[in-house]
Amino acid sequence: MWQAKLKLYKPLRALHKFIFPLLLLGCALAFPVTAQDRLAALVGDGSVMLQSPNGEALVSINPNRPLVPASLLKIPMAHVALTTLGEDFRFETHFYQNDSGDLLIRGLGDPFLVSEEIARIADTLAERGLQQVARLVMDDSAFEPNPDLPLEEGANDPYAARNSALAVNFNTVSLAWAAGSKLTSGEPQTPLTNLARALGSQLTPGDEQRINLGGDPVAGLQQAQQLFQYFLKESGIAVTDADFYREAVTEEWTLSYSHSSSRSLRDNLDGMLRYSNNFIANQLFLTLGAQSTGYPATSEAARTALQEKLSALYGTSFGGDPQFLLMLEGSGLSREQRTSAAGMMRILEVFKPYADLLPEVGGVLRKSGTLSGVYNFAGYIRGTDGLYPFVILTNQAVNSRADILRILQRRL
Repeated sequence: MWQAKLKLYKPLRALHKFIFPLLLLGCALAFPVTAQDRLAALVGDGSVMLQSPNGEALVSINPNRPLVPASLLKIPMAHVALTTLGEDFRFETHFYQNDSGDLLIRGLGDPFLVSEEIARIADTLAERGLQQVARLVMDDSAFEPNPDLPLEEGANDPYAARNSALAVNFNTVSLAWAAGSKLTSGEPQTPLTNLARALGSQLTPGDEQRINLGGDPVAGLQQAQQLFQYFLKESGIAVTDADFYREAVTEEWTLSYSHSSSRSLRDNLDGMLRYSNNFIANQLFLTLGAQSTGYPATSEAARTALQEKLSALYGTSFGGDPQFLLMLEGSGLSREQRTSAAGMMRILEVFKPYADLLPEVGGVLRKSGTLSGVYNFAGYIRGTDGLYPFVILTNQAVNSRADILRILQRRL
């Protein structure tokens, strides 16, 4: 058991008989018994906390019970990234040339290396005088080959995309079908590559869908190479060798261009929190490792750096103690991770200056955390006198978090 047992000293028992009914009466006046009973029934073995803008505890049920947080962990992940990298941090992608006229693209983990960004890069390279490329070489060596990160095995969903130092469009491909079941790209800004056609040929025509590129790093790099080749050609740069090449940069290569992303870290965090994007979260997580120990980034270095930053932000027990926060990666996919309502409340108190990064739904700034049998909310309820931090942790079969949140809103 992680909870301490309360012991009552013998001399106080008589006094306790009078005080305890008064405390119950005070709670009933603050929170109607019917709502209290309803809340307790919905929470079950979970935890709930609500505080006023000045830190007064308004609701507290099982505040110290460690539970699976799921994507609520993207809140401390965002906070660590902001305080470590800075709001204006921008990911870079490096371009190298050699004496043979080849172009090597070295990814450094940019999670928003999307089609529009690649088009900008191609235009810039053309403006800088690049006219022809012999081989187009992909370099993903800035991240360790197989990071120790949770994935949904066998899933095609975008949230299960593999992390990589060089990945385009979140390591996914968007497919659609036009009239007559003709395969097309699901995005007007993204061409239909040979890899996308091969993937589409294995599917039954139907609704538009975005699929991830699986656990094979080569597939993701092939998509990156084919997109870069397309946009280089659009910018007037010929690529004479269309074969696939994957190499790590060596001394034979000379850096010719460092591209800074058009998106700031804050833009990345907005996408991560708004869409609960696990790929972005763990790209940031691995980048923490690189900032700490250099490249190649490793999950071990990232985990050490993350836990050190969490302790510095929230207190020495945060990062490695499940009663406060046990955090092993950035997305929340790992079921080994734990937090308590009291631990999350501490995080929300310190995170409050960045509350506007959380998605707003019906006057509530909130982040959800969802896995099978895990239904959580955490964030801030807007009140006339400020923000009311709240935490809802329910690890149970029934999803009651929306009903619990409505009860908390009525408490204001």
